[in-house]
Amino acid sequence: MKRLLFYPLLALAATACAPRAVIKPATLNLAGPAVLATPTAATAEFLVITEDQVFEGPAEELGDIVIRDSGFTLSCDYETVVALASDKARALGANALRIYEHKVPSMRSTCHQIRARALRLTDLAAHEREIVWQPNRRLRVADFKGPVANRPFQAATSSNIRYRYAGLGLGKVRLTVETYFSCPDSYFKPSATDSLVLAHEQVHFDITELYARRFVRQLGQQATNTRELQQKHEILFRQLQSESQLLQDAYDSETYEDPALVAAWQQRIARELAELQAYADKTLTFKVAL
Repeated sequence: MKRLLFYPLLALAATACAPRAVIKPATLNLAGPAVLATPTAATAEFLVITEDQVFEGPAEELGDIVIRDSGFTLSCDYETVVALASDKARALGANALRIYEHKVPSMRSTCHQIRARALRLTDLAAHEREIVWQPNRRLRVADFKGPVANRPFQAATSSNIRYRYAGLGLGKVRLTVETYFSCPDSYFKPSATDSLVLAHEQVHFDITELYARRFVRQLGQQATNTRELQQKHEILFRQLQSESQLLQDAYDSETYEDPALVAAWQQRIARELAELQAYADKTLTFKVAL
């Protein structure tokens, strides 16, 4: 069973986002040998713990990260600021970012500003609220954290698409699209057929990724600057939402009637994803239309 949500970008502005990052690595223990952390790859699992989430650890603190207004920033959305802080945390070898302070834009600054700690967790799964789609990261039973009482199906996947933009300077902006699985909104009832149910739900997640890539392809074909992007993105998103839901429903209908067809659907979606490999990074660059 699949529930699909889309989160469109509501507005684009011809501005550049250039927040300033201040990084304070944790003090080395001089009583023993220094151990340098290996940077965490951008494709590796990474957890963002927002300021409103309860977190009790345990975790190793690798440093403090402060994202401030550079003084030249005209617009700086929360998602872009968190993405920047996450990149800095990965560079310290962290696999998690815990935000403990968040200042919203004000009369003095139009940039979201955060303070966060770069953490190294032994077990990410216990704290994950979402999972960004990656080719080698398959869904696990532990990823489904929604309540199961009075739920009609054996499992349900809530997978979503979101996108954001950030200024690159020199009159350009970059659009980044993500496919992610919402852990609290997805549920799983364990049974003797767990592996089959997981395979079924993974295809739902993969279909969402397929439409994220199609969205990137269509935007790239139909928009060359921020004005055209502003005109096109919501129309394309609504179209994709309708098409994706039809495919998700068709998949459920066929495989509920004959579960053996899941394998054929796996092959089909894998093939279509491979055909769109050129769009796998799901980023586009646009000229700012003045």
